[in-house]
Amino acid sequence: MSLTQISDKRGRFEIGSSFYIVFPTPLGDAAVIYTNKPFLILKVLLPQRHRKDLVKTIDKDLQGKGDIHPKAGIIGKTIKKYFKGIEIQPPWEWMDMAGLTRLQRLVLKATADIPYGSVRSYRQVAEAVNLPRAYRFVGSTLAKNPFPILIPCHRVIRSDSSLGQFGGGVELKRKLIELEEWFASEQKST
Repeated sequence: MSLTQISDKRGRFEIGSSFYIVFPTPLGDAAVIYTNKPFLILKVLLPQRHRKDLVKTIDKDLQGKGDIHPKAGIIGKTIKKYFKGIEIQPPWEWMDMAGLTRLQRLVLKATADIPYGSVRSYRQVAEAVNLPRAYRFVGSTLAKNPFPILIPCHRVIRSDSSLGQFGGGVELKRKLIELEEWFASEQKST
């Protein structure tokens, strides 16, 4: 059975003990992959222009079946708020951090503390976690960030102000930074 055959009208899909919900954003469809019992977010998939590309990404990561959890809709709505210029807070209690080391968690927390509309360098994030020479560790941790948007790794750039890498591609990183800068400037002018 294909994933599109088991989707419901709200864009929610069931895959084993892991599930996902797909929702539209101004930059394309995004998804949240989660477990049901207990409810934990496993991964956020960045927007892609074509839903079929997003489903292919999900298809290769997941297998199985289970129940759909209503908190997934809350996360989808939270991410949609981000795209409307509303600063969001990571739902730490719902994020599965079990596979991350203590240092990786510190890097993600420091990244989450970067204000909406601002950027920091990999070096500045390393300094924020008291490891000033570990900027490459910061980069590799953020490259594996399972919760983009919720933990805004796109706000971390190179020390020379170039964008650096991003899981969704450099163009998406640029668009997210520009989106935040635009909303931040709009808020200042009102």
